[in-house]
Amino acid sequence: MDELRALLFGATIAAAIGPIALLIIHNGMRHGLAAALASATGVAAADFVYAVAAFTAGSQLAGLLAREQRLFGITASAALVGLGLWLAWGALRPQDAAAVNTDAPRIGFRGTFLLTLANPLTIALFAAFSGQLALSARWTDAPYFAAFIFAGSLPVQACYALFGVLVRKLAPGPGMMRALNLASSLGIIAFGTYGLIRAI
Repeated sequence: MDELRALLFGATIAAAIGPIALLIIHNGMRHGLAAALASATGVAAADFVYAVAAFTAGSQLAGLLAREQRLFGITASAALVGLGLWLAWGALRPQDAAAVNTDAPRIGFRGTFLLTLANPLTIALFAAFSGQLALSARWTDAPYFAAFIFAGSLPVQACYALFGVLVRKLAPGPGMMRALNLASSLGIIAFGTYGLIRAI
């Protein structure tokens, strides 16, 4: 039962539409399924890492992160704004039709993994959730339950990747593709700007 709860919690965390989901969709539109799935796996892997950390020393880490919330908020939000500007530049610069989807900024596994880790306040959610699990003193329990978080997160992230690829296939031409890419970039910038305003 705890395993199912962890699986559903991982899916619930992943289901929130935010800048990372937009980034995965953007990758699907610009670079196709392989690149989008790589970025989706990066996000789920970061969820796994944070779940292990939270399930191991959740209350201590949550307290530390709460004290440094403003600094982490500014850092993560600034990274999102910078990334969104970079992607927008890639969508706006002149390209011939053949290069619209291939010659563009690409964020793969490592990029989304690190970007997800740049917002460590997520660990507070996992720390709070850990109280619902039958965690013992054995060190194997943390990665065991974190694996179910990963298994719940990955399919949702993969759906974002597939959605991006579907949009790419349905887009009628390079002009529409460029507009969609620019829209997703502006969405990422908006999330980052909102985070900066809240943190400052």
